Formats: sequence, structure tokens, C-alpha cells
Amino acid sequence: MNKKRIIIIALEMLILIGVYIFINSKYILIMPKCWIYNKTGLLCLSCGGTRCIINIFKGNLIQAFTSHVIFFIAIIYLLIINIIYIINIDKPKKILTTIYPKPWYTIVFAITLVIYTIIRNLL
Repeated sequence: MNKKRIIIIALEMLILIGVYIFINSKYILIMPKCWIYNKTGLLCLSCGGTRCIINIFKGNLIQAFTSHVIFFIAIIYLLIINIIYIINIDKPKKILTTIYPKPWYTIVFAITLVIYTIIRNLL
């Protein structure tokens, strides 16, 4: 196995373990509540994102999906991209490079997030 691949996997595992420990500790209770929601009663762009991540780590994928659909899809997409990148590190012939993120994905993501937030607040 390539040294770069081992370092990337080790760092990612350390980060995931750290997040998992934080989520399952009493310190999760100190997470601040959404200021916009508390003041206006409207959901902001990321309202539900923290619950989505917590539910993913606890294995509640349906609750994670319902907490914030866009974040859930983005996390799954980034997970797939990460796995493909690690597989492709030392391969001469790369696989599935067509699904690597493109600059215009950011614009599509932002527009989708705004539309999703508007729809959530109207319903």
C-alpha cells in the first residue's frame, strides 16, 4: 500500500474517531442552538445539519435523511468521492474520475440549498 494512502486513511480515521467520541460525550450538549431560528423562527440554510451528522454517526440514516436532505446527500457523495480518490492514488489508470467535483457543482449546491431552505420554511 502506498505511503500517501496510509497517511490519508489514518488521518481520516482519527478525525472520524474524534467526531464519534465528541458526539457520544456530554460535550455535545454545549453545541450552540441556531441563532437565526431562535430569533426569527425561520430555518437557516444549515438548520438540521448537525442533527444529520449526529444521526449518521449513530446509525440512524432515515432520521439523518429527514433532518437535512441536502447535507445527507452531500455527505454520501463526499464519502464516495473520498473512497474513489483513495483507490486512485497510485493507479496509473484512474477509475470514475468523471464524478470528481467540478467548480460548477458549488453553484448548483448553493442554489439547491437556497431553494430547499425556502421550501422548508414555506411548508
